[in-house]
Amino acid sequence: MGDVIGRISAEFPAAAGGYLNTPSVGVPPRRTVAAVEEALRRWSTATAHFEEWDEVHARCRTLMAGQTGVSKTDVALLPSVVPAVSYVATALAARGGTLVAHRTEFRSLLLPALQAFGEDRVRWVEGPYTSATFAAALDADVSAVVVSSVSSHDGARVDLGSLLGACHAVGTELVIDATQSAGVVGLGVPANQPAAVVFAGYKGLLGPRGAAYGIIRPDLVTAAPAFPSPYGMADTADAGTYGPPVLPKPGASGLDQSPAWFSWVGARESLELLGGTSLADRERHTLGLAEELRDRLAEAGFPVTRGDLPSPVVSVPVERGEQVLAELDSAGIRASVRLGFLRLGFHLYVAPETVAKVVDVLVTHRDRAG
Repeated sequence: MGDVIGRISAEFPAAAGGYLNTPSVGVPPRRTVAAVEEALRRWSTATAHFEEWDEVHARCRTLMAGQTGVSKTDVALLPSVVPAVSYVATALAARGGTLVAHRTEFRSLLLPALQAFGEDRVRWVEGPYTSATFAAALDADVSAVVVSSVSSHDGARVDLGSLLGACHAVGTELVIDATQSAGVVGLGVPANQPAAVVFAGYKGLLGPRGAAYGIIRPDLVTAAPAFPSPYGMADTADAGTYGPPVLPKPGASGLDQSPAWFSWVGARESLELLGGTSLADRERHTLGLAEELRDRLAEAGFPVTRGDLPSPVVSVPVERGEQVLAELDSAGIRASVRLGFLRLGFHLYVAPETVAKVVDVLVTHRDRAG
């Protein structure tokens, strides 16, 4: 594994060794930056052929389908996760019943679901971000649960297999936002079993913002999208982008939105890089370092967050968060603070020595604060 990780990490700048802010935005590989720069150069010199960028866009569907084990028609190519969540939530809300959601849920997942169901049909859950917390709220009246594979605010990783089983036991559908795990660790369930799995491409998938993916189970794709796009039409090759007929692509691919080309040029390069190493190797590297940090912080007396499963994101409650971030930055470490938690996310580019540096900074900060 070391040779593989070493080869991959060589694709990133040296400063990425201390970069623990992937839960906010990932670091692009050098090849991704080069591809976007070349596309911009060709655009700026009037030598571009946009048809090539459309082919790159389509290639991303093939890559994502291959890496998630689903059919290409089950993958929607989108500018963000919101259109896919909105589409599926609207279909599930039409069945009646309530929606289960956590009060700390990230809004890209929460808001479109809330819009579809209405706040009066939401059953809020609080407390630890775990499968048990969600499962305790389930009964036959619940038509859908929205959950993040890894909580954005504290890094807790949910046992999605357990939660999916609990949902199926009462006839409830599960909608998963896998943005914080995609490219880093696996879902733990087949991607075509939940109602939908969505993920933005600019964090663990290491692409530019503006590329996102929605895997939607075929039986839930039963209506035209609220905002149809020429890129979601199967007849475009014959009819072009003018006039009728309107024949959508099959399955989730019919939800495709017009691409921000440069985002997809970068996304393709990052997906191909990630596909060059196994998910098992990625998990061993990221989870190994995250668990080492979690254990060392606990030994030093810090109350670290633990979810159902080992997570690539380590969180610890902090006061004076901005000061902590500044001290980490001085040590060459980038992180973030969310809802009072210092959030530290691991990826392939993080160097092993970063773990000790984080602990040293936090211990020094605590001792200085008295």
